[in-house]
Amino acid sequence: MICVKWDKNRCPKNIELPSGWVFYSFRQGDQPLWCGITPNLAQRLKVVRQKAESDPRYGENTAAADILQIETYPRAIDALIRFKVFLRLHQVTFQHVMRTSRDYVYLALDGHRFPFVCVKEDTNDDWSYLGPWRGRFFLTDVMDTFARILKLPYCETDSHPCVKHETGACQGWCLALAENLPEAEKPDLAKLDTLLRETYLHPQNGILEMVSQERDRYFDDLEFAKADLLDEEIDKLAKYRDWLGFLYVTKSLSFSEEDFGVENGLLSWCVYEGVRYEFVNALDSYRENELLAINLNDTDEARLLYEYHVKHHKG
Repeated sequence: MICVKWDKNRCPKNIELPSGWVFYSFRQGDQPLWCGITPNLAQRLKVVRQKAESDPRYGENTAAADILQIETYPRAIDALIRFKVFLRLHQVTFQHVMRTSRDYVYLALDGHRFPFVCVKEDTNDDWSYLGPWRGRFFLTDVMDTFARILKLPYCETDSHPCVKHETGACQGWCLALAENLPEAEKPDLAKLDTLLRETYLHPQNGILEMVSQERDRYFDDLEFAKADLLDEEIDKLAKYRDWLGFLYVTKSLSFSEEDFGVENGLLSWCVYEGVRYEFVNALDSYRENELLAINLNDTDEARLLYEYHVKHHKG
């Protein structure tokens, strides 16, 4: 275990932080304030300092800490087990406030409701939901890519129709909501709903392959600047497809190892330092419209266990 002084939202500059997976806990004396796990502690502390400058709650809570304890682990699953057991054994004062999932967002779809596709911070309304996703900007970039390629709606203003329809960048699906337009001239929103689901819900929708082929044509024609631009889109589309695959699997993921077990995508039991711990993970009664949605607070744990399963139990 490594203990370092935490003073005014930062570590001493001469401290060499460990690399790889760690469990960390911020403390005020012997009292843990909040804790977590990360494969990149330096980056996590950088984010903590940035949030402390912009978010009063982060600022107050990080200022209250005087000790940062660090424990290194060889595997992500070992750090997760330590984290889960620590929360079981301790009252951690600011854990709920400081959770990383506060920044996660859901993708919401509804082909019959303006703006048809958007970003939401929860799943409390009647949209069809996917997620959560780590990062609002990543998700909006993907939405923008799908809109440009397929001329699907990505409405960035509350007014409609907008300039995108005027320039031909969008097919003007919002015209279906115009009261003064004859029904025969209105776009078919049932068709739009199908297109949105085929685009956003299906990992193998062919869009990634289409962009990859276009990128290769630019490269073969020596148009390297255009090829480089598409490299960024390909990377985003690949990450979207990978995360979508995770969302399809996680709610039903169950498997067991010698020292831990997983049920419905979450840790159900583990053995830590010779003691067995059980974790009650009541399977949420997800609503029908929460198609590929899981709880915000479970996202990091579910993703870690999914990646472990892919690495150790497939192929």
